[in-house]
Formats: sequence, C-alpha cells, structure tokens
Amino acid sequence: MNNVAAGIIGGVAVVVVAGSAMVYASHSKGDDAKTHTVCTNEKVVTNKKNGTNSVIGTVVGGVAGGVLGHQIGGGTGKDVATAAGAVGGAYAGHKIANDKFPDQDVTYQQQCHDVAS
Repeated sequence: MNNVAAGIIGGVAVVVVAGSAMVYASHSKGDDAKTHTVCTNEKVVTNKKNGTNSVIGTVVGGVAGGVLGHQIGGGTGKDVATAAGAVGGAYAGHKIANDKFPDQDVTYQQQCHDVAS
C-alpha cells in the first residue's frame, strides 16, 4: 500500500472513531441523565401606590384633624385651626394608610424547572 492510500484509510478511521464517540456520548447522556419538570404556583403580591385604603385614610384623617383643630382658639382663629387641622389630618391619614395598610394586587405565577430523577 502506498502512503496516499494509507493516509486516506487513516483519515477515514479517525472520522469513524470520532463520529461513534459523539454518538455514544449523546446517547449515554440521554440515558443516564433522567429529569422531569416540576411546576409550582407562586404568589405574587404587588402593593398599589394609591387605592381604597389611602382614600379612606385621607378622609378619616381629615375629619379627625378638623375636629381636633376646632377645639383650638376662638372666632376666626377657630376656623383657621379647623381648616389647618383638616388639611394636616388628611395628609397624615393618607401617609399612615399607605404605609401601614397598602392596597394589594395578588396574582399567581407558574414557575417550572427541571429536576433530576
């Protein structure tokens, strides 16, 4: 056999061996690595910036502030104190309601991932 024929046969042998190794690797990976998919429903809570609770807090705070402000002063000063108390109470009630009792949207989102068997 001459050198050219030996080189061709050697090259073909390398391709066959490399190809069979790749086929074996892909089949053995599929056979050994058994996985299954696990899905869970996860709760997603989103706080809303403004909602029913902030409106209620604003109204209740305004009324309470107005009542307390009305207890101060006399004559025109009483009217100014009532108005200032209502505005201050409305602001405070709005802030407290947003911080302590936020309105929330609750949704569920499905999360899936593969796990080994």
